[in-house]
Amino acid sequence: MESPSAPEQRSDDFLSTDPGRPPSLEFSMGVALFGFAFMVFFIAQSVVFIRGMIARSPEFAGQSFSFDLLEDPAFKERMVELQFNGDLVGLESAWSGGIGAAFILLTCWLWKRDRFRALLGLRLPRAKQMALFIGLFALVALAIELLAMVSPAFTTDFMKQVIESTTNWPMLVIGVAILGPLFEELLLRGLLFGAVRHIADEHVSVAVTAGVFALMHLQYSLPIMLLILPMGIVLGYARARTGSLLVPIALHMANNGLSILWP
Repeated sequence: MESPSAPEQRSDDFLSTDPGRPPSLEFSMGVALFGFAFMVFFIAQSVVFIRGMIARSPEFAGQSFSFDLLEDPAFKERMVELQFNGDLVGLESAWSGGIGAAFILLTCWLWKRDRFRALLGLRLPRAKQMALFIGLFALVALAIELLAMVSPAFTTDFMKQVIESTTNWPMLVIGVAILGPLFEELLLRGLLFGAVRHIADEHVSVAVTAGVFALMHLQYSLPIMLLILPMGIVLGYARARTGSLLVPIALHMANNGLSILWP
């Protein structure tokens, strides 16, 4: 009997490259797109944050942005004060996540054309596969919560600070629980996973994406980042074994949504 976690062969259809484009070249193209996508995301996030910060700071109202302004001690201090502001976090997450996701979808379509859905894993999973990884992810999340109860090193007040300073709840939910996870999964378990699969097996691809996933959460302390790593591994295998990116997207959105409800 086929295991519900077994990958379906058609999920790797994109690995058949065009003549004259060896796997190493496809891998390089995928990594280049990954870098460009992350840069687009970072620029969008930075622009939205700085504009939002200036709008909330009367002392800087009316000033046009310049890189010299970033060297102003008062400007730097204000950036630190507002880095966990819930309204800004929601706004920058929504805009950067939406722009980044659109960029990935467009560039991957231009790259793979009729195989871009297979590259990103844009297909429906089977119910048994979905249920299996919901259970695994829930167990990992429970283990992390137990560790947080045992040791203060594994706790963070990041989301509490965000929640306490939020007045625009719809924007926070859209940014943190929907568009943010959508972008991260398209970037990591979609584009990067697909790029690495051109030259390595699923286990290497899962390891690489999980490591990058942890490094993308530098707002947390090292112990918290170490807890993020196993979550990335489960999300990676959810993508690999089901052949569907929709599974890690759903799990990631649920995790972030619950963190808003119970920070």
